Amino acid sequence: MDEKIKAINKKIWDGMMQAAYDKLRLFDTASVNAENTQKEFLKNLLKDNENTEYGKKYGFSDIHNADEYRKKVPLTVYDDYEEYIKRMVSGGENGLITAYPVVYYASTSGTSGEPKKIPVTDRGMNTFQGFTGNVMRSVIDEFYKNTKNTVMPYGFMMVPMSAAKKPLENGVNFGAISAACVREESIQKLPYVLTTPAAVLKCTDRANHKYLHTRFGIANREVTIFSAPYIPALLDMMTYIKDEWEMLVSDIRKGTIDSAAAMPEELRAELEAQIKPDPERADELEREFKKGFDQTIMKRIWPNLSAICAIWAGNFSSYVNKLREYSGRTVPYYTMSYASSEGVFGFARHPFDTSYCMVPQSCFYEFIPVDGKNAEDVQDTLLMEELQEGKEYELVITNQSGLYRYRMGDVVRVTGFYNETPMIEFRYRKKNIVSVAGEKFTEAHLLSAVREFERRSGVSIIDFCMYPDTSTAPGRYVVLLEPDGVIAESKKEEYTKIIAEELVRASSSYAHYVEIGNMGKPVLKFLQPQTFRLHRELKMYKAGISENQLKPVRVLDTPELVRFFTALEEK
Repeated sequence: MDEKIKAINKKIWDGMMQAAYDKLRLFDTASVNAENTQKEFLKNLLKDNENTEYGKKYGFSDIHNADEYRKKVPLTVYDDYEEYIKRMVSGGENGLITAYPVVYYASTSGTSGEPKKIPVTDRGMNTFQGFTGNVMRSVIDEFYKNTKNTVMPYGFMMVPMSAAKKPLENGVNFGAISAACVREESIQKLPYVLTTPAAVLKCTDRANHKYLHTRFGIANREVTIFSAPYIPALLDMMTYIKDEWEMLVSDIRKGTIDSAAAMPEELRAELEAQIKPDPERADELEREFKKGFDQTIMKRIWPNLSAICAIWAGNFSSYVNKLREYSGRTVPYYTMSYASSEGVFGFARHPFDTSYCMVPQSCFYEFIPVDGKNAEDVQDTLLMEELQEGKEYELVITNQSGLYRYRMGDVVRVTGFYNETPMIEFRYRKKNIVSVAGEKFTEAHLLSAVREFERRSGVSIIDFCMYPDTSTAPGRYVVLLEPDGVIAESKKEEYTKIIAEELVRASSSYAHYVEIGNMGKPVLKFLQPQTFRLHRELKMYKAGISENQLKPVRVLDTPELVRFFTALEEK
């Protein structure tokens, strides 16, 4: 690393690390007295917003505690705010649902219709940024101090993401929530902390981002963190390096941009003006790639690699196993945060944790117990201090950006407590419940069935999804698995029997309807290699979905999705 760049990198890194430790200390303090933190959060939020149109409608000024709040203010969904948001965006009105300045509108990653516009205030943005990317550095550094008596080395982050956003009618930017974290005032710092040039991150036109992220990422020897919002993006990138390393190394050697890589011409010209031939790095990479892509390859091309950071807990376990074929088991994996366009709700306190500590100073939380009997008009909720370990709850939030008693549609399970703060794991989205005959089958049930299928069959599954088939009588489930290898035709009947047994074992509701004959035998289909990777790339390049928002598809809920996946069945 050039000495000037090294000095700037160290200065920026030190500043980010100090901010990260400040956030970690604030959380630890709040977690010791989470109940009071929540009370103060709600009290201050209601006081600050009592003169908004929404606050006047529901009498915020006369609400003094959580009980009164839950009695006077209704549970809500996005539709309850849509007209307010239209007035904010189209008419530039302020003070409707929040008194705080709205600095961004976050787009949702919905699969159909126009993306929702979730307002994000300055306070909401600061909290989101602090407990997503920022706190990650202190958690990893703390891990190295405690386990290896050293610190995380300085260096660069390789992050396949986009910071593209566009202004709305009111002049406020709109885009993925993660893109908002790359603020204009920090753009000049990006070349000193990220491997991807700022021009690529800001590009709003269609471009081959995978090539660009990878070409600049492997050219930089000083990568310390390999990160993405979701772990499939990291596995896709390593697979791409394995498949295309000769082309990538050639471009690094010559100081060129691949002529076949799609991108706007002005972006190509700007990048070509920045880069120089680097035969020394190209030779080093070529030597290492020719040795093979085993569990040492990532540490061989990035000797200071210190952590792999992406959401990987829960139903991403298959991706962890595959990525470890490149990283080995010595590099810590950190599952980052539980967050969405509406806010950040929790973060992993240590590397390798699979649960998230809820952040009591981010939102006011309520919880609807999930016991199979709750109707949509449920009004009773529990507070953070009333939760029980092992129980599942639907999450309800009041955030710093104008959403009050907002039903997220997420179901979480309490796995324990960190001081007074609940630790949770994401279970499923309520909209991803599958039903053919009245049963309730969730993606958590599907994950359980697939894991048991792997154990019993010995087949490693890269990814999976399902859909209800009502074209037959009785209806049935179709389960689609992408295996790590070819499935012998002679084994398919046996494997179908296994998945049928495990679906029954996973859900007592489903088992009941099977027993009484209201459900048909499930169908098991094996998909061609790279099916899910192709689906992610099509969403990026055809549908314009940001790589920051590429969540796994678990339930095929449109005819288009069913046609896509069934067309790629292994023949």
